[in-house]
Amino acid sequence: MQSLNFRVSSHLKSIIGRDLITDDFVAVFELVKNSFDAGASEVTLHFTEDSIFIIDNGKGMSYRDLVDKWLFVAYSAKQDGSEDGLHLDYRESIQSKRYAGSKGVGRFSCDRLGEVLSLQTKVESSTDVNRLDVIWSAFESSSKDDFINIDINHSVSQDFSLCDGVDFDYDCGTVLEISGLREAWGRSKLKDLKSSLAKLINPFGTQKNDFSVFIKARSELDEDARLSNLKDEPSPNEIVNGPVDNFIFQTLQEKTTWLKTWIVDGVVITELIDRGKVIYRISEDNEFKELDGSGFECNIFYLNRSAKATFARRMGVNSVSFGSVFLFKNGFRVYPVGEELDDSFGIDRRKQQGHSRYLGTREILGKIDVYGDDSSFKESSSRDKGLIETPAYIQLKEAFWKKCLLRLENYVVGVSWRVKYDADLLDSSHLTRDELRSKIIEVINKLSNSPGVRVEYFAEDFLTLIDSKAKDFDKTIESLSNIAQKTGNDELVEEIKSAKFRYQEMLKAESEAVQYAERERAERHKAEALASKVEKDLKREQERNLFLTSLQSHDKDVLESLHHQVIIYASNAINLIEASLFSMHSRRQVPQQDLEETLENLLLLNQQVIAASRFATKANFKLDSNSITEDLALYLDQYVEKICKVYKSKILIEVVRFSREFVIQFKPIEISIIIDNLIDNAIKANASYMKIEISKSQSNVLLVSLEDNGVGIPSEISNIESIFDKGITTTSGSGLGLYNVRQLLQNINGTIELAKSSFSGTTFEIKVYS
Repeated sequence: MQSLNFRVSSHLKSIIGRDLITDDFVAVFELVKNSFDAGASEVTLHFTEDSIFIIDNGKGMSYRDLVDKWLFVAYSAKQDGSEDGLHLDYRESIQSKRYAGSKGVGRFSCDRLGEVLSLQTKVESSTDVNRLDVIWSAFESSSKDDFINIDINHSVSQDFSLCDGVDFDYDCGTVLEISGLREAWGRSKLKDLKSSLAKLINPFGTQKNDFSVFIKARSELDEDARLSNLKDEPSPNEIVNGPVDNFIFQTLQEKTTWLKTWIVDGVVITELIDRGKVIYRISEDNEFKELDGSGFECNIFYLNRSAKATFARRMGVNSVSFGSVFLFKNGFRVYPVGEELDDSFGIDRRKQQGHSRYLGTREILGKIDVYGDDSSFKESSSRDKGLIETPAYIQLKEAFWKKCLLRLENYVVGVSWRVKYDADLLDSSHLTRDELRSKIIEVINKLSNSPGVRVEYFAEDFLTLIDSKAKDFDKTIESLSNIAQKTGNDELVEEIKSAKFRYQEMLKAESEAVQYAERERAERHKAEALASKVEKDLKREQERNLFLTSLQSHDKDVLESLHHQVIIYASNAINLIEASLFSMHSRRQVPQQDLEETLENLLLLNQQVIAASRFATKANFKLDSNSITEDLALYLDQYVEKICKVYKSKILIEVVRFSREFVIQFKPIEISIIIDNLIDNAIKANASYMKIEISKSQSNVLLVSLEDNGVGIPSEISNIESIFDKGITTTSGSGLGLYNVRQLLQNINGTIELAKSSFSGTTFEIKVYS
């Protein structure tokens, strides 16, 4: 029997070169990854007019390395475990080693980029620089030529031979010079390359600071200098020359909702952070056995409108164009997972089934990080088709869905999407609203009821201060009680018992107050029936006047209505005082925080009583219900013009209204408290004039600008945003005015920001979303 052997055509070069790697950026990725595998800490991509130099400070190659490894097609020392003494225990050592590739064909990426390759390399223990010159077209003369018979020239020198402006300043390393470029590399393409390289190296990886990539292009230095000298600082991706970096993820951690999941020692740990505030941390036994020891970690961000704006401003590209959820294997990106039009995880296919219920790739940004060899996570040979469906990769996708995306989605849909203005907020202060805190408790309780899930931590300062007047208080307090029992928090259990008692007492007092008010209401309704004919004859003109200043208008009907409202406020105050006294009698010592909270609530109730008194002396506005549905712009205009005349001896107020028909539901007393606080602050700042402009910044957004000529915010307050915090005062007040303003505005989907402050005055901007 005769033995035969395969012959290999020289055409193999094209099959594993240009035909396999069809994208210039992927070709550059492969060569940069080779430098990473060689232990380099720096790689420089130097672009000249007709060449690309890829220079690294890796360990370099000896003559034997060139012959036995580089020229040995499809051989990979990483695969057989001989690279750097790497043995067969690959899974255990892969995270401590640095290996991005394992095919043994990445070197043929040079063929994609140019016609000629000159490789120069040097190891630290030698003075020789070994050089190979490869002319790729030599492999294309005839497909009948044997691959191994195509000559490649080798030479040895004592130094690197480079063109002017290109230097090699290391003791060892490799230089790839690719000439006869197949495509031009203009500024636009270089910027795209820099942006793509920023996504190549895992921005969360522990090795990020150990590996740097630089781009140098002398032809773009002048334009870079021009952009750098502009008044507005350009985004990093607008500048071609310099380091390739990816810092956006660190920025986003403080700006939006972030979920992190990782697997360690057979346990899956999930942590959710909302604008820098840890909401919960849970753990459970790992059901994805193929991911044990893989270092699985997923960081995924929800991008609200504010986070998207921050991203675009910092990166010079919108988040949609940047990508969505990237996959990193051994610290390097798996292409094209996460690209703009890629949906490897089926996120957008599901989004189409319910736009208002599910997150899509346009609303999230993040990464999945794993370590492992090709037996677990095997890249497609085409280098731009992601990973092959191995059992480990299938479980990776399942873990991403169950433990990452769905949990982030449950929080975003259940909490963040509950208020329209959440999309514009950069901090977690709005989470103090009772409605949102109740939803957070609901999310954590649902998690705690999931089989096998252990609640390791939750934000107690959010969850223990639920107001007994909050909506769905019964349901919320039961959920909180369930969490407290499962986490063994005895102190919280006692607090919940006390809260339940206060709630029952409040219901009793409120019931008595309502019964009294209802009797008063019945009498008033009798009077209304008698006066109905007169009211019909007094229809308002085109624009309803909500406030009438005639003293003749203070009839029995209006006064009884105001009387009813004051009773409700006073009853709430009485209930609050009684509950506080009960707490003081049942404890030896009442925490200062509880006393502060009681006094703050009493202050707010007192402001409501004062506002009602102003109505009684100046207005014919009916307060027989807590909320009304009216034109807020008109209400603000007439309130300032008619009611705020009480301030005329202290400050001149001018109102300019450009907006009509902004009809929403609101509580008149709360709007009065908001305006009174801001006017009072202006007076305390020695302002003699205030201008209030009411307009629409968008069809569904009412903008109210309040500008005064006072002394502004004191210079000792360095953090301007803190003026809205509880206890911070810019005058001699209690430090609750602006805090209450922001809290009350949240009840009507509103926000307030300090637009300007100087020694010549202060401007606040209020936005209300319909």
